[in-house]
Amino acid sequence: MTQHIHTDFSAESVRREGIKLGVYLGILSLVISIVSLYVLLNATNFTVTSMITGGIGMVAMIALSAYFAVILRKSAGGFWSFSQALKGIFIMLAIGVIISSVGTTLFNLVNPEPQQTIFDKTINMTIETLESAGADDDLIDKQVADLEKKRDELRTFSFGLVLKALGVSLIMYFVFALILAAILKRERPAFLQVSNPADEAHPWQDSNK
Repeated sequence: MTQHIHTDFSAESVRREGIKLGVYLGILSLVISIVSLYVLLNATNFTVTSMITGGIGMVAMIALSAYFAVILRKSAGGFWSFSQALKGIFIMLAIGVIISSVGTTLFNLVNPEPQQTIFDKTINMTIETLESAGADDDLIDKQVADLEKKRDELRTFSFGLVLKALGVSLIMYFVFALILAAILKRERPAFLQVSNPADEAHPWQDSNK
């Protein structure tokens, strides 16, 4: 009975902590995206800067997610099974990506010019890259047409497209959660005695049993 109560307590603690850390992660992701956007806008070498900002942004999000997942494990008492780790980490990542996606969408709706400018620079960079690689004109035209289509889609808000992009992101983050859960799982040793925090708060109850 004591073990069951403790498990419920830990699960609730992990859920609350996962939601809180997910909010932090989403806000940080949104800030990183906006900062990267303005760095690209003012870049003298768009190709190199886009690679650097993209790499730094990816590494930063991986590091933050892993760090927050470790904090999340501590809220479970330092031990959790693979399924518990997966559930807690995915809740955190899902909330983070939802906040980041919604925030980015709202930012682009209110201030669409930066994103449009980035797309124009990306189109020019794609043309230059393909031409330097000796690509056929048909391939260049196709790549440019795809980018122009995405740029035009940004100009008109579509709830369906936002949900589609969010769904793809959630699938990717679920895979990431699987990886983190496999790395950070830590089963509780069988010999470790577990007590219910509520019992520790009222030790006199044991003497009355």
